[in-house]
Amino acid sequence: MRRFLNSLKGLVFGRPVSSDHAAPVMLRTRMALPVFGAGLLSAVAYAPDAIIDSLRRGGQQAASMSVGIGVVVILMLLALAYRDNVRSRPDERADYGLVRDVLGAGPGVVTGAALLIDYLFTVAVSVSAITGVITFTVPELRGWARVIGVGVIAVMTLASLRGIRDRTRVLLTVWFGFLVVIGILMLVALVFPATDVVAPDAVHDPTRSVLVAFAGAISSGAVMVTGIEHLASSGPFHAPPRGVRAGRTVLTAAAAASVAFLTVIWLAWRFRVTGWVQGPVLLQVTEKVTDQALAVWIVGLSAAAILYSAAFAVFRRFSNLASLLARDAYLPRQLSMANDRLVFRGGVLLVAGASALVVIAANANLLALVHMYVIGVFSSIVLSQLAMVRHFGEALTREASRSKRRRLQARRTLHGTAVVVASAVLIVVAVFNFVAGAWIALVAIVGLVVLMRSISTHYARMREDVRLTPDDRSDALPSSTHGVVLVAQLHRPAMRALAVAKAARHARLEAVAVAIDRTAAAQLQREWGRRRMGMPLIVLDSPFRDLVGPVLEYVRSLHRESPRDVVVVYVPEYVVGRWWERFLHNKASQRLRDQLLSVPNVVVSAVPWQLESARVRSAQVRASRAAEGQEQS
Repeated sequence: MRRFLNSLKGLVFGRPVSSDHAAPVMLRTRMALPVFGAGLLSAVAYAPDAIIDSLRRGGQQAASMSVGIGVVVILMLLALAYRDNVRSRPDERADYGLVRDVLGAGPGVVTGAALLIDYLFTVAVSVSAITGVITFTVPELRGWARVIGVGVIAVMTLASLRGIRDRTRVLLTVWFGFLVVIGILMLVALVFPATDVVAPDAVHDPTRSVLVAFAGAISSGAVMVTGIEHLASSGPFHAPPRGVRAGRTVLTAAAAASVAFLTVIWLAWRFRVTGWVQGPVLLQVTEKVTDQALAVWIVGLSAAAILYSAAFAVFRRFSNLASLLARDAYLPRQLSMANDRLVFRGGVLLVAGASALVVIAANANLLALVHMYVIGVFSSIVLSQLAMVRHFGEALTREASRSKRRRLQARRTLHGTAVVVASAVLIVVAVFNFVAGAWIALVAIVGLVVLMRSISTHYARMREDVRLTPDDRSDALPSSTHGVVLVAQLHRPAMRALAVAKAARHARLEAVAVAIDRTAAAQLQREWGRRRMGMPLIVLDSPFRDLVGPVLEYVRSLHRESPRDVVVVYVPEYVVGRWWERFLHNKASQRLRDQLLSVPNVVVSAVPWQLESARVRSAQVRASRAAEGQEQS
């Protein structure tokens, strides 16, 4: 059975990968664009939806182009700032490392928590957008939105656990293919202008001013910026000169995404896509521009591909960041361990499970999730740009050259402007989208920060607790050792445990049995005396038929009598060869071991006894290894 399971694991997850293959692949700008720019470009598939929906609720649909231009201005400003980030610190893999190193551990924890929440919602939003594309092209599946969303996440999870790396040529086709599709839509709209389209109506709502509607739309359209952080972490993966190439990648990706975004916004404005029809704005635009079902399918496939690429990349980003936080003792250490496929499995499963829950809770509703989305990334943007302001401020204090000081001052001004703009967007998002869902992201970030600080405190106390002192010596021995062998009946496993205990030469050695069945206990005592076992047998009464409690109390009494002695408890255990046999044995002994470990100066030693199925399996494994050795020779 084990061989079958190992073969199945190899088929599903792939063969183990050596650590020698862990080095990152160096990329040129053309190849780095689709790998790191998919997140930014994928926002074109859903950012127009967020803007138009917000303007529709405010009765200001005609302002969509103005809002789109405002979003692009913010995006390009932050792209310039992040280009300077990667040029100044090309070896930085994420905002977390930058903020931690420059601003300190506290802001670093906030940045790490904000990015984890941002990554989580990136997966949920991208998957919901894919679900929207599928249900728009196949309306019969609209009632299956949750199932489709969870299915897409399951596929991403399996691919991530298998350790499938980015196929740059495939991503290159997806990335540029999406841009080509947007460009063709624009050309068709210009060559074949619609004759029955008029300007969008402005349905004025006296309770909402134009300024309020504009601010709300900006806060929703800010999702367009959410992929910028991934571009900023691309420095270590570029070929030298890293800073220059990474900066070029950031600007090129931002410019391409801006053009595609403005194209979709303009087409939506021109063809009066007001958001009333259920379905993605991009596909509604395609339907109005071409009036061809095939074109809708092609654009939908292209949009789904870029969205899948963006979400799939987040699985690795989330697990990598979680492993970094775990190494810094802010998350459980298990998350820092890569499996045999060089994948941080814990982080992959964590983001998969959490994003699936979010998709299910929101019914894969894109517009419901967008309002929760921006808080995390803009929190990290504000902190990373503050870190760059301090970085250049410190550089100014060390620089004496007037010309270099002017350049440093200009760069610090750029990052200061980015701080102001990103902070303004963050405040607007928190205010205008608070009730709509931003509060969920805020609570999640605060809760995660508290959890991470608690974990860090625990690890700090643990390190202090186990730290060596000058008085600690490796040759310091306990005053005495007391052996206790648990015996339920006299059989071969019990005899082996008794032999192992005798070989340890304890100062005191005794066997302990629990009288759950008094008749069986009396029979054990008679057999013990008849065989002359050479050590006393202590029978513990258990009127309530409890195995664990009497043994635990007896061992505690030994510790109270001699606190400096070490008590070694020997527990016979069965080793089985079939997976289902594990459910039939060792349950009571496992509970007992867990309880005994809480008693000071107690060591629990499991004495294994292989059952026939285990011996057969061991023989088969040895024969298989011998055959493989002969084939290789």
